[in-house]
Amino acid sequence: MPVEEVVKVSRNYQVTIPAKVRQKFPVKEGDLVKVIYDENEGVVKIQILKS
Repeated sequence: MPVEEVVKVSRNYQVTIPAKVRQKFPVKEGDLVKVIYDENEGVVKIQILKS
């Protein structure tokens, strides 16, 4: 089941990943992530890069 939250985009186009999403998505401070726009689905996806 998807976890959804509404967040506001800051002046610098930043968003905070909500706690409910972070609990399911194993990202931590300092991680590098790839941001992907999927034109077919019309969604933005985040992928953790292996360090």
